[in-house]
Amino acid sequence: MAEHAAPRLTDRVKDGLNRMIVDAGMQPGDKLPPADQLCEQFSVSRTVVREAIASLKAEGLLRSLRGSGVYVSEPPKPVGGSMFMEAPQDIGEVLDFIEFRMSVEIEAAGLAAERRTETNLLRMEQAMGQFARHLEDNTLATDADRSFHRAIADATNNSRFRLFVDEVGERLIPRRALGASFADEKDKAEFLENIQSEHRRIFEAITDRRADDARAAMRQHLEGGRRRYREWSLAHDGAS
Repeated sequence: MAEHAAPRLTDRVKDGLNRMIVDAGMQPGDKLPPADQLCEQFSVSRTVVREAIASLKAEGLLRSLRGSGVYVSEPPKPVGGSMFMEAPQDIGEVLDFIEFRMSVEIEAAGLAAERRTETNLLRMEQAMGQFARHLEDNTLATDADRSFHRAIADATNNSRFRLFVDEVGERLIPRRALGASFADEKDKAEFLENIQSEHRRIFEAITDRRADDARAAMRQHLEGGRRRYREWSLAHDGAS
């Protein structure tokens, strides 16, 4: 019997949360009460509340903001809306978008290796130099990081790749919006130096016109980004 009770309990809390949102006239962006308060309100454990919220998040009705809480979501956008993430501070959107970026930027790196000019290489070097100058400040080198990826897009000699990077804008490198945090300055420096090394491998493959190696290096870079964002999210959830 116990095995069948838990799902019904979770469904009851889901229904209760939906009624609460409607009855209270909550709008997109409004914050739900803390989990402890919801546990008391519905007379259930914290685990049941978490499962109910996770289910509503999967349905697009709620969303979490790192370090802030759970909020009512915007209504789902109709098909044909923007392909770009609306909330770069939402870890789920960030991970999905990096996966989408891989389908574009891995091929961009290969084409850049085949078509790059000396001017393209100079722009990549300038972006890497800018990145190095921002290793110790609070910008997390986001602008320099984006400049590097834009220089690669330019090197494809296909304007669609450049338009992709330009239209994404600051969302391309969302670590500041996500609220990236570090245990100390050493941890932050190691994080940025890893990105710097990944950029260097991509640059060297493009310089040598090794298209397959450039694609592999870009894949490694973006997969590394997804791993870093997941680790931040897990560390935050564990501390909550």
